[in-house]
Amino acid sequence: MRPLLHSLLVAAVVGLASQGLQAQPRENPFAKAMAGFQERVKTYISLRDKIAGTLPEVKETNDPAKISARERALGIAIAMERKSANAGDIFGDLSPYLQRIIDDDWRTRSTADRKALFEEIPPGLKLVVNQPYPTTIPLITVPAKLLARLPTLPEAVEYRLIERRLLLRDRDANLVIDVLGGIPTTKAK
Repeated sequence: MRPLLHSLLVAAVVGLASQGLQAQPRENPFAKAMAGFQERVKTYISLRDKIAGTLPEVKETNDPAKISARERALGIAIAMERKSANAGDIFGDLSPYLQRIIDDDWRTRSTADRKALFEEIPPGLKLVVNQPYPTTIPLITVPAKLLARLPTLPEAVEYRLIERRLLLRDRDANLVIDVLGGIPTTKAK
């Protein structure tokens, strides 16, 4: 009787194990969020390129007014096409992961570093989706250590920091295309 019981137990364990191997693997939520973000960026780039293709190209010129006029026209056309866009549409479900990366970076910075990041920005400046990035203020770059932790973007799109928010900016249209919440105000240790 004992060999039969042993055989039944072995068969049950093998059966359960084989069912576990056939079960769907659990999805990595970060990988899913990252893939979604990359797909939304790709969709934006496709839309942007389609719109840019309808505008006259600026031939080689030394006239900044011509370059600026095309930049404005591209920004307006993109904003019109994306008139229902809201903050977080492109960042999407990657937002909490990005916010955590930003929070971690912020905690490692001294008070002086934090202040230096935003000292050239007028207090209270708020930028929203589909708004041009003001040409009267500096393009605040994302610190290298933080930038290295963020997802890579196509050349036409870049990260910017403003008023303690991470932005996605269309470089050629000078347009804010997404906004991620604020950087925390916790004190550096």
